[in-house]
Amino acid sequence: MKTLTVDLVRHGQTLFNILDCLQGWSDSPLSAAGLQTADETGQRLKNVHYDHYYSSDLKRAIDTAHHVIAPNQFSQAEPTQLQDVREVYFGSFEGADNTASWLTAAKPLGFKTQAEIIAHGSFSLARDAMHAADPLHLSEDGQTFEARVDRGLRILLDQNQDGQRLLVVTHGTYIRSLVLRFGPQFDPLTVFPGNGSVTTLTLQTADNAAGFHAEVTAYNQL
Repeated sequence: MKTLTVDLVRHGQTLFNILDCLQGWSDSPLSAAGLQTADETGQRLKNVHYDHYYSSDLKRAIDTAHHVIAPNQFSQAEPTQLQDVREVYFGSFEGADNTASWLTAAKPLGFKTQAEIIAHGSFSLARDAMHAADPLHLSEDGQTFEARVDRGLRILLDQNQDGQRLLVVTHGTYIRSLVLRFGPQFDPLTVFPGNGSVTTLTLQTADNAAGFHAEVTAYNQL
């Protein structure tokens, strides 16, 4: 059995975060506060020995990773860009107002927010609701998103050795999806992972349908 420790860092604050716009595969630049947060996270983690750095292939994650990695006392290696740890794709809702978009997606189910859909159904149902409400049906549905996440976790297991520790700079909803699946002791519905926060995942190979076992051991550490 192979076991990895994965520290998931949410990217720094961006312009779309400030404007409360949905930001999936679209990008907006890190704000001054976002850059400062990335630097502060780097200082908190500078004495942690990481065997491999990863980031999503979106610029806000790559830029954050560079700032987090720079002060590390062990290695300043370039992060490997991994598309499968991208944020959820919101399709036609990319860049749109967060509250208004979820009202549109949730209304056919009798709800008003994403959190209500998840609380009364599941994270996958929320993805399906947005996919259904998307006029072009471009947004990721639940099955597509979960398959991508699982593929990414298997890649991390395949590319690294037993006992290693990884840093993965990724995105808020991506992290929250993992906590909902693998961290029942935490409440990501009312506490969204903060920019620059660290969530720790223990990842193990397993002989099951997913090909791995995962457990969230820490959430939203700031």
